Amino acid sequence: MFKQYRVVFLLKRTRMFSNNYTMDKFTTLALLGGVLLRLAAFQWIPHLPALLDQFVLFSTPINSYRSLNEGIFLLSNDLNPYKQGEILHHPPILLWFFNVLKGSRITDNLSTNIFFSAIDLLICLQLIKINRMLNKKEGFSSFQIAGFYMFNPFSILSTLAKSTYIINNLLVTCMMAEVMTDNFELAVLLLSISAYLTYYSWYLLIPIAYYLYINNGFGKCLKLIMLFISAITVLLGISYKLCDDSFNFISLCYMTILRFEKITPNLGLWWYFFTEIFDFFNNFYLAVFNIYSFVFVVPLTMRFILSDRKIDLLFVIWIIVGLINFSKAYPVLADYTVFYSAMFLFKRYYHYLKFKPAVSFVALIVVLLQSPTFYIIWMSLNSGNANFFYAMGLALSLVESLFLSDFIWAYIQDEYYSTQKIPEETRHTKKLTQI
Repeated sequence: MFKQYRVVFLLKRTRMFSNNYTMDKFTTLALLGGVLLRLAAFQWIPHLPALLDQFVLFSTPINSYRSLNEGIFLLSNDLNPYKQGEILHHPPILLWFFNVLKGSRITDNLSTNIFFSAIDLLICLQLIKINRMLNKKEGFSSFQIAGFYMFNPFSILSTLAKSTYIINNLLVTCMMAEVMTDNFELAVLLLSISAYLTYYSWYLLIPIAYYLYINNGFGKCLKLIMLFISAITVLLGISYKLCDDSFNFISLCYMTILRFEKITPNLGLWWYFFTEIFDFFNNFYLAVFNIYSFVFVVPLTMRFILSDRKIDLLFVIWIIVGLINFSKAYPVLADYTVFYSAMFLFKRYYHYLKFKPAVSFVALIVVLLQSPTFYIIWMSLNSGNANFFYAMGLALSLVESLFLSDFIWAYIQDEYYSTQKIPEETRHTKKLTQI
């Protein structure tokens, strides 16, 4: 399998981070300004990353940069962090990568600051690249996308918190860009790395495989699935060797998510529910919550992927990413930054929306500003209780679910008008109604 899909061959066929389009000076300035802003914040406010990493909006036991440093400390003392307690839930390859990047020191250096700033830059470049391939001259300008992402306070804060989830965001955006160029082999390899890092990303294999099945037949679909399985097997095999011939990391990195073993407050819906139920019902509701995070993937895939249009595949991937955000066990703010930034790729559906994106953003900002307030009132001032903070998590999930349903309905309207060949100028005279 790997002889057929040599990584070197794939890298020669694609230019993952390059852009064949000229970049105007305003976009370039926005990109450079965003990177310099992040580097300056790292330099001038050195204690901010540690402060943000202790806050539930940016950090959970699964993605905490603090626990990653603890793993590096154990490695530097010749201890296996996957056999010494249960403090580390990062995959072994990621831990060893940061151990090399930081020179086996737990203190941050310039290289880590540059690394996280560069990750954000590459994410933004991929979004610009996808937008140009998908929308040609009809979409938002590169400057608008660069300005929104690079100067989005939630994106900046997630980077300053050094959330490892932004690495997954880069892999997902790169995967979407490779899908647009028909380089499905590299897209699947990127997806396998993403699934290795965060588990939930394997859901995105289903729309890609279904798209290939419809347009290229079962053989091509099966080859890509086998490539994904082979890549995951290799990654797990490397991890096995890094952990001194132990599979203990599987329980710490993946089963902890499925079993929700670390019940700590976060932006999600799981934690409060599992603190209230009786232990007798725990396994039943674990199954329910895990199934809920996956149950919409196949129906959405089969409903919206009906032809070889790339926008259909990209739209389904984006919708699934949004569903994962509020149905996963340990969400953080970094999960939302790329999702809402990728909204700019679907400008063609904007005039069908019931609620304008600005309204959704205002609601999102209000909720995210109230979340830390209620958390501090509960945990620091002892003036409230968990209900206040959990209510903000419910409100955040409600905002995103309404946002997703609005875009799905907009897509259906556009699909109807296109199949009925109704001209653009007369579409406003015919209004579809949900029954």
